[in-house]
Amino acid sequence: MNFTDLRILKTQERLQNALLELLETKDLKAVTVKEICDKAGISRNAFYQYYGYKEDLYDQMVERATERIRDSLTPAIPDASELRPESVEIYARRIISGISEVKDLIYVMLKGDDGIFLRQLTDLIFEKNLANSLSFYGGQDSEELRLFYEFLSAGMAAFIIKWVVEDGMSENRTAALLAGILLQPLTKMPEHLISL
Repeated sequence: MNFTDLRILKTQERLQNALLELLETKDLKAVTVKEICDKAGISRNAFYQYYGYKEDLYDQMVERATERIRDSLTPAIPDASELRPESVEIYARRIISGISEVKDLIYVMLKGDDGIFLRQLTDLIFEKNLANSLSFYGGQDSEELRLFYEFLSAGMAAFIIKWVVEDGMSENRTAALLAGILLQPLTKMPEHLISL
């Protein structure tokens, strides 16, 4: 990466941080480009070099959070033959670590949300869990499998949101609790769902 690329990234980061800080007290509709630029210490001309509208900046932030969440849901092992409690613990730590990186943005998105972000988060977790399961267990898609992962994904989304909003538990404790929860369905999952 050359010096110019680093400056661009730093400018975008300052703009993102400024918008995030403003969103803690205002809705996106009420925030102006001037306020973002003033808080970031960047000219409006510089803002418009990277973004056409404040919504473009917000969308980039949401995309970054979504990608980080998606990446954190990648299994810790290649297939079910290596499934052990330790691998579930690693997976849970990976999820919580990834969420932690974008926790402030998730909090702000939830604050102004009317359920849309919760549904998007649940859908993202579901899609990733289902895809992981199909490749992980070598099974076939079925309505039963989809219902199981809808249930599991809704619970994971609720767990994540509760942790983000309440912010009283450490990452390590949260990951350990999530691992314990995730181990329950694996030990009690009906055999016919695993073999599908």
